[in-house]
Amino acid sequence: VTKTTDRNGTLIEFTPDEALFGKEFKFRHEFIEAMLWNYAFLNRGLTLVFNGKSYKSDNGLKDLLEKNLTGEILYPIAHLEAEDIEVALTHGSHYGEEYYSFVNGQHTTMGGTHLAAFREAVVATVRNFYKKDYDAADIRQSIVAAVAVRVIEPVFESQTKTKLGSNDIGPNGPSVRQFVGNFLQQHLDNWLHRNPAAAEALRKKIEESERERKELAGIRNLARER
Repeated sequence: VTKTTDRNGTLIEFTPDEALFGKEFKFRHEFIEAMLWNYAFLNRGLTLVFNGKSYKSDNGLKDLLEKNLTGEILYPIAHLEAEDIEVALTHGSHYGEEYYSFVNGQHTTMGGTHLAAFREAVVATVRNFYKKDYDAADIRQSIVAAVAVRVIEPVFESQTKTKLGSNDIGPNGPSVRQFVGNFLQQHLDNWLHRNPAAAEALRKKIEESERERKELAGIRNLARER
């Protein structure tokens, strides 16, 4: 044991076995970088170094959204967190819904029970905040969000772990639906109250989506009649 200037950490080296991979192999660096960024976003303050390049996030899922945003956003990103859950969300000017979901550090690209609970809870919270029964599609139109939860002994629907199938947070815990729902009802509602300009921008966006949806429905009906 000798003194060193190296920081504490773990070094992992990997050399592909030519007997298994052959001599003509290559690493897909963009794939590895995407995974490392996700680990950095989910472990704030941790520095990951890959082939001399560092990956570090100070703001978690907020940084994830900022890195992946491709257009203008309607209001500053709402970054919410509590024990075993972290959420970041905003609305853009694009069509459709865009989500990034994670369970215990695993990127669940196919979503699952936690993402379904999140989409449902956003609608319920917004309706309750504005005291209006907005259509779910109008509320979620143009949403960009990331949600990460920690689940005890998670059950996934495939070996690739891309979709969460667990109904409960833990053996003695609440359901995933209840856990995510209660979190958003408290934290997102509080955030909207503390950020009236963002709340007003969201209201206008919802009502604009509602008008567009009804106009399109009218055009379709007219075309059908003709």
